[in-house]
Amino acid sequence: MTQRLSESLEDYLEAIAELITIEGHAHTKDIAHKLGVKMPSVTGALRALVEKKLIEYNANHPVVLTPAGRREAERILHRHQVLSRFFVEILGLRMQKASDTACHLEHVIDEDTVDRFVLFSKAVESRADARSLKTYLTEAFSVLAKGDLGNVCVLSELPMGETAVVEQIGRNLEGREIPVAVGDSLTLDGISLDKTQLSLKTSSDRILDMPVAVAENIWVRRINR
Repeated sequence: MTQRLSESLEDYLEAIAELITIEGHAHTKDIAHKLGVKMPSVTGALRALVEKKLIEYNANHPVVLTPAGRREAERILHRHQVLSRFFVEILGLRMQKASDTACHLEHVIDEDTVDRFVLFSKAVESRADARSLKTYLTEAFSVLAKGDLGNVCVLSELPMGETAVVEQIGRNLEGREIPVAVGDSLTLDGISLDKTQLSLKTSSDRILDMPVAVAENIWVRRINR
């Protein structure tokens, strides 16, 4: 298509395609019910879609997608599915919230951005080197769900000079020896020029050097905010 549809017409085309897929047909009253609108609004939208040669519509007959309408509907549905899947499988949202959020975004996002969502999602889901990232995100979403994100962070994100208490050792560090334990109090004292090593001061003024890669997986509660 040379001109993108309005948000409203995209919703109508998407609803028509979904009804045809699920029910085998799309009557005007079903379209109105699905979108929560009144019949005059449906009639006006269908006439606009007819003008754009995306549907065939005659009163008292089901709405039929033209080949061009089917292609456009598939594009819209694909965009919705990609976004919904990203919000569920990568961001951990519940299905209904993911679908509602996708509905808001699908009308303003372009195809290049959708393709990038797909590539990013596939990488996080399937690449072996993304497993530690998924573990971290699982822990981070748990912190977010508890409403603690303002007070709890990973040690590598602690501001310079701030003190925090170790609250959780991340699962990415299982089986590794680390110089701190849950309940330890730590203050970020410095960071190497190449940003790979942290210098931490304990409550007994002992200095610990820790790789940032380790600190990224130690959850701490900030105590002097």
